[in-house]
Amino acid sequence: MKRSLSFWLVAALAVIAAAWQSWALRWTCDDAFITFRYAQHFVDGHGLVFNLDPLEPPVEGYTNFSWTMWVALGALFGFDRAGMETWSIFWGVVCHAGTVLLLAAMAWRASGGRALVPVAACAYAAIHHAASLAPAGLETALFVLLVTAMARLSMALRCVREAWLLGFLGVLCAMTRPDGALFVAAAGLFVLYDAVRRHTPRLLLGYVLPFVFVFAPYLLWRRLYYGHWVPNTAVAKSASEPFLELGWPYLRDFFLCYWALLPTVVPIVWFAARRADVLAPVTPFLGRRPWLVVLAFVLPYLGFVAWVGGDFMFARFVLPILPALSFAWDLAAARWRRPWASLMCAMLLVPGLLLRVEPAGLDNPLHPVSDNRRISMKEFAPGVTWADAMRIVGGYLHDLFEGLDVRLAIAGGHANLAFRSEVPVAVEVAAGLTDAHIARLPYRKRGKAGHGKPRDPRYLEARGVHIHCEPDYLAGDAWRELWFRPVNTPMRLVTYERELMAELRRRDPNVQFVDFEQFLDRYLAGLASKSKAEVRRDLIAFRRYYFDHNDDPARLAKFEDFVR
Repeated sequence: MKRSLSFWLVAALAVIAAAWQSWALRWTCDDAFITFRYAQHFVDGHGLVFNLDPLEPPVEGYTNFSWTMWVALGALFGFDRAGMETWSIFWGVVCHAGTVLLLAAMAWRASGGRALVPVAACAYAAIHHAASLAPAGLETALFVLLVTAMARLSMALRCVREAWLLGFLGVLCAMTRPDGALFVAAAGLFVLYDAVRRHTPRLLLGYVLPFVFVFAPYLLWRRLYYGHWVPNTAVAKSASEPFLELGWPYLRDFFLCYWALLPTVVPIVWFAARRADVLAPVTPFLGRRPWLVVLAFVLPYLGFVAWVGGDFMFARFVLPILPALSFAWDLAAARWRRPWASLMCAMLLVPGLLLRVEPAGLDNPLHPVSDNRRISMKEFAPGVTWADAMRIVGGYLHDLFEGLDVRLAIAGGHANLAFRSEVPVAVEVAAGLTDAHIARLPYRKRGKAGHGKPRDPRYLEARGVHIHCEPDYLAGDAWRELWFRPVNTPMRLVTYERELMAELRRRDPNVQFVDFEQFLDRYLAGLASKSKAEVRRDLIAFRRYYFDHNDDPARLAKFEDFVR
């Protein structure tokens, strides 16, 4: 009784600590606003689209369908655009705490009620980046919870009902992130083994049916609606191409940071190679199978992470396998059959995880891998973080652009502006996540995972983009500069429509830009000092920027007469 009380008291403290830390670290990653924009458009009746452009076919710019639907559910419940952030943060914290609770239940079951403390639950609660990425508005915590639940059922599958539940979890996992297919395949192998060994084909049937009746129709709908079998994001990030030069350093830096996880290799190899415990037929967690499940869930996924080049967010792509990896210590403590074994493992593992050694450059947004929370929480001005500044800019642009057909080009860190400003069209240019054309462009430089697509000014002009949120876009053209002075935000004009620019200045006289008609008059007044080659080159840029979008035959005729 005392052992049970101590175990569940520690488990409760671990769950509370995980929830408290995660809530204290709450923030919203910029990529989450892509999901929010899809969810909001879906709730508003426009469909699962990023842009409201009737000439643009739907583009699947998200990879988290189930999470997008969950965010949309929050919008249906009445959460406004600001409330959607709170909704996603809350459920991220719940899923993070739920993973810790599930690990505690797994440890209790594995030890047969003999363990003093849940090792993996305490360990996962101590991992800082698990807590910081859970309340980021993304599907990370949900995905980790689903993978952990699948690993638990795969370790000891008892009946057809559990096989059906495992299949349903697999469907959710694959619909939450495409890489969930790896865990679906791993779990399927164990179900197949059980079905053959027990001569019970219903186990395999129970696992497969959720995919037949739920996932297959979803795939068919996705193919019909978006025109492709795979998400546009997979094409944008070139997931089919190996980027080991980025993937290996990504894994190396993580495991050097959380060096306390490295000794986990020893019990996994030792007990996976040894014969099963004599009580294994009665207590499946004492057999070899749980160790094989850990290997099947961990090794292929680490290979996948290395293959795709990791992620631009530190630790995010490694988190899904950490619960299963940490659970190896609970399994080892159960095999040692010593009451103090779990306590000893926890006392060694948890402090080591707290004493992490982070790699340099995580607070640098230009670094290939960064801690986006640290960057978002940096001070943009005294008392104002970068996240606060983006919230202010987004609200300002919403009021300034309301009712106008303003089109933006956005890069890293600007998806929140597209969501908050509610512009009808926003073209993501860093990777083409939401744009089918840019997604298929070859990388100019693979310096950061999911980034590095070449900027294509002509494509943006063809899309009717007015404003580019990158201040260094075509930096040599001073006449493209655009400043929103109240929030001190520099941007660049891609195309100049005089009626639109006049309306923006009427709405806010503090909007600063070069009056291009006056600029052209000054340019024409100095034609005599310019060569025809120079004017001809400038006229090409002026056409794309101004003349193709405004009716100004008098000025255009002066240019053409000079260069003719």
